[in-house]
Amino acid sequence: MGDKLIGFLGCDKYEIILYLSRILYHLGKKVLLVDYAETEALCQSIPVPDTLKEENNYIHYSGIDFIQGKYYERNKKEEYDYTLIDFGYDTSNIILSKCEKVLFITDLQLHNLKRLKNIFYNGNGEKYLIIKDVFPCKIKPEYIKEQLSNLMIEEQQVYILYQDSIDMKYRIQSQYDHKFSFPKLSKPVKTFLQDLIIRLNENISGKQLRVAYSKAERGK
Repeated sequence: MGDKLIGFLGCDKYEIILYLSRILYHLGKKVLLVDYAETEALCQSIPVPDTLKEENNYIHYSGIDFIQGKYYERNKKEEYDYTLIDFGYDTSNIILSKCEKVLFITDLQLHNLKRLKNIFYNGNGEKYLIIKDVFPCKIKPEYIKEQLSNLMIEEQQVYILYQDSIDMKYRIQSQYDHKFSFPKLSKPVKTFLQDLIIRLNENISGKQLRVAYSKAERGK
């Protein structure tokens, strides 16, 4: 069986990709992370050994494999259960059309909203919209959804994640400390992660999910 490719488009979403990868790992899945984003935010969360001379090598860290996007196709060695791919805002990448699920991610900032609004995606992947770092101001999530109506994403596949200081702490910690623990995430983020895992693994039991999530959030 080939990889299940999951694509991510939009503003920084490295923490979401990392958290999902940890839960999948504890469900016994083999996971690869691929970073095509121009910010290379995901790269910053993976420690590169000083002895690693060739950039095109796969890095294995804490049970997960990682590679920079520019080396992904030509150096792919084996199959994975799941490959999570950060495309940044680039919809021209042919691999995007192979993704069975595509997550569009933005916050309330106008420059991020405009970039996401102006991208063109004509693939057949199941689409999700994540509006993150929402806080009380005149710009409401409803406005963001309206502006992105061209994406034609079903309401039940829209997630609103509110700004939370603990969430931000874990996000930053993952880059500086290369530590992927998230024991007290806000309820909206936790619900989103668990919902998406269920959508990726339709046969998973509630107990399996609880056990895997518990291990992942403790940084196991």
